[in-house]
Amino acid sequence: MENPASSKETIREKRRRYYKDNRYRICNYSLNCYCPKAIKKIRDSCLDAVNDYMDRYSFEEYAERNIKKELSKNKISSSQSVYDDCYDAGMLAYLYSIHRCAAMQYNHTEAYIKKMIRVYVICALVLYNETKNLCRTNGFREIRLDADASVNRY
Repeated sequence: MENPASSKETIREKRRRYYKDNRYRICNYSLNCYCPKAIKKIRDSCLDAVNDYMDRYSFEEYAERNIKKELSKNKISSSQSVYDDCYDAGMLAYLYSIHRCAAMQYNHTEAYIKKMIRVYVICALVLYNETKNLCRTNGFREIRLDADASVNRY
């Protein structure tokens, strides 16, 4: 008879391995497919509740400082090219959180916003770093056209 604790640990280990092997695909889907679709679907179904939550939980008060805190925790400064990707992911997390909380009538919206910002910043870092790894593996050089160093270069 198998020990239930070891069975749970085995399941956890399989989930970790699955995420490690598929993290780019999972993060890409979450940021670029799932989240926009969910926001649109919720907005179409309960626009008044979403507007009410947007009024109660403004971006400047609840999301902006949490995004900057999360970026600081990950040692990402505004001079780095990854900053914009992560900041955009944080804004998307805020919108998703507001819509989700409005649809479900949650009372813990601030905590939900904070948690989703953390999750989506990590997703943005995975996507950004995957591009670097892909270039390094194949012998390419990564060029960001929107980077300051690329201005008047191409």
